[in-house]
Amino acid sequence: MKWLIKAIDGLALVLYRISGLLLLGMMFCVVADVGARSLFAMSGGTVDLTFNGGIELVKFGLLFTMLFAFPYAVDKGQIVVDLFTHQLHERTLQLFDGVYTLCFGVFGALLCWRFYHAAEGARMSGELTQDLLMPMAPIYLVSSAALALMALRGFSCGILELLGLKERTS
Repeated sequence: MKWLIKAIDGLALVLYRISGLLLLGMMFCVVADVGARSLFAMSGGTVDLTFNGGIELVKFGLLFTMLFAFPYAVDKGQIVVDLFTHQLHERTLQLFDGVYTLCFGVFGALLCWRFYHAAEGARMSGELTQDLLMPMAPIYLVSSAALALMALRGFSCGILELLGLKERTS
């Protein structure tokens, strides 16, 4: 069982690092798009380095950045209102954290299921993105896989917290 949890945690860390690279890529895409449009405007239209789909690249980059960061961050320092919980026993707080993290697992599983069905619908209908005309089905499938990992990590961390085998991070 430990190897499975380590594999899930390792894969979540890899996706987390990829999300950081995607964030950098989004930044460069925006800078390139703004620079190309500015150059086009300053040259009166003679230098045209603009490209279609910059907004779409940023949109899907943001989607994957968020979805790839979720599995790693699912157990990292949830917001706690100390006004109500500061006098509770440490084990009770750990149970709260475990239930909360399990709820993230359920939420991830439901979103995974919905994105999987959206991928199937997009595949059958041939749905494409608006600007770049890329098929939507692979985008939905990658999203579904990231959410499946979030669900697995939410369940594994939540169960460990409920059993008292994981230290509190908040």
